[in-house]
Amino acid sequence: DRVRELAGPDVSIHGEVFSPFTHYMELLGYENALRSLLEDSSKALALLDRLTAASITWAVAQAEHGVDAVLISSAFAGGPLISPRMYRRFVLPFERRVTEAVRATGVPVYTHTCGSIGDRLELMLETGTEGIDTLDPPPLGNAELADAKREIGDRAFIKGNMNAVELLQATSREQVLAHATDRIVTGKPH
Repeated sequence: DRVRELAGPDVSIHGEVFSPFTHYMELLGYENALRSLLEDSSKALALLDRLTAASITWAVAQAEHGVDAVLISSAFAGGPLISPRMYRRFVLPFERRVTEAVRATGVPVYTHTCGSIGDRLELMLETGTEGIDTLDPPPLGNAELADAKREIGDRAFIKGNMNAVELLQATSREQVLAHATDRIVTGKPH
């Protein structure tokens, strides 16, 4: 409420909520969390179910207090941390519940995932997300923007695909603008 008051109506304010899977990873610690997915998946699924309720509560509260969109931070749902098969089991059903709850408020919802997601874009769309954030290109990820646009089409907006390694090596303003312009031209259809 205070941010909206200070920013006024002309600034787009986005809330953020950890995905249930991110909560899970943070709660158990990365190594223990990943190991538990394999060693005690029924317990992992039960915990993810409980964490989903917390994510929904926080996301819906932000939506009800006037954010223009809610970002689901799902930083650990990309490769090589988990496979697409694991994503389908341990991420998709829980993030779908969060996106459905946010969308029921009338507020747009989109998802951030770091790293390699080129092999799970379709799965991410199955969550009901309205946008996919970062689409890290090589060497940080594996999302080629033109390929991702063909796969996603107009089913969700995309954000990112800036090559941070390349940008850090830029020696001129023109190189940075050329990189950004290429990303815009490639990503803007639909």
